[in-house]
Amino acid sequence: MNSSFETPYVSEEVSPWWLKGLAIFMALISIFMLLSVASGLLTPIFVDRLMPEDFEEVNPYPEDGTDEDKAEWNETNEFWDDMVEYTDEMMGVLKFQAAHSGILAIIGLFSVPVLWRGDRDLGIKLVGVWIGVNLLGGMGLMWILTRSGLLMPEFATGRGGEEWGASAELMETITLVASWGQIIFCNICFLGILGLVASKSKPPTMLVSGTDVPPQS
Repeated sequence: MNSSFETPYVSEEVSPWWLKGLAIFMALISIFMLLSVASGLLTPIFVDRLMPEDFEEVNPYPEDGTDEDKAEWNETNEFWDDMVEYTDEMMGVLKFQAAHSGILAIIGLFSVPVLWRGDRDLGIKLVGVWIGVNLLGGMGLMWILTRSGLLMPEFATGRGGEEWGASAELMETITLVASWGQIIFCNICFLGILGLVASKSKPPTMLVSGTDVPPQS
């Protein structure tokens, strides 16, 4: 006696626009990443040309000024030197960010034609790699900023008295929590989009009936 059974059957064909839509999304993200690369490379050049390293180029030393004028100039000069040093370090961070954005742009642009032509498996894998690189790069950037003290520089927190120092520490904590929250939230959203497309673009299940299965003894 032959047994018959059926597995779930999806009669509707999968819309190709799930993968094409993801391709469009990755293309837009890749354009944004290319703009980030340009910004990360050009900003240090402009800053180097426009921002003088010596404070005397901005405000000459008051040779004929009072002792108060000279003391004020020395204090401002010290602040300027600290700010220039901080800016130089931030330019290094921008270059790291440009390199990270460049890698993301390459992966993203490579995934666009793959997704557009309907290569589901490879396209989803590429987007998954993109999300992984994006997460690791964000974590690396936050590690650099916190370890080097660039998130809230010492020259900004060490001035203004004890009350300002406490406020600066609070702002640093809020900025740190908000930055990590943004990284986690954005990547969860990317994973959600990828999961939705992977689910909706899954090939339909084929019908299997008992008439196609050899009788069991």
